[in-house]
Amino acid sequence: MKKILDALERVIVLVCAVLFIGIMILIAAQVLSRYLLNNPLTWSEHAARALFIWMIMLYAGVLVRNNGNIGFDLVAKSLPKWIGDLLSILCDGMIFVFSAYWCFNAGKLCESLSKLRFADLKLPYNAIYYAEPVGAAIVCLFCAEVIVLKVIALKKDWRERKC
Repeated sequence: MKKILDALERVIVLVCAVLFIGIMILIAAQVLSRYLLNNPLTWSEHAARALFIWMIMLYAGVLVRNNGNIGFDLVAKSLPKWIGDLLSILCDGMIFVFSAYWCFNAGKLCESLSKLRFADLKLPYNAIYYAEPVGAAIVCLFCAEVIVLKVIALKKDWRERKC
């Protein structure tokens, strides 16, 4: 399973790099067309925003997997190690539950937006907003992995203390 998740992470990082390059190209094209040609592109800002949303939502799971999410561990570090580890697992569990709830409700939102279209991009709204349930599902997947690994490490530490 670790190999599959490692491959998924590499694909996500690659896709995010391509999206970032696309954002830079779109912004440069917008600046050049506005200031050099005096004819701004009407669609490039929305397209860059859509790529940015997808990039952020996809990369959120990678951050969770690599402990890159924001956390306040001052209290956890001042407590005994096993209590801090339990708090860490509890926090990851709350992230998992929130992400599952978010995934479900974002999916319902996308269904309700299926008939609306962006005027300048000629895309349905849900083409952009599907980034939310996809990103939330990736966060759930990687968060589940993090929780399992932390529980295994905690059990291992517990057994070593008893011996």
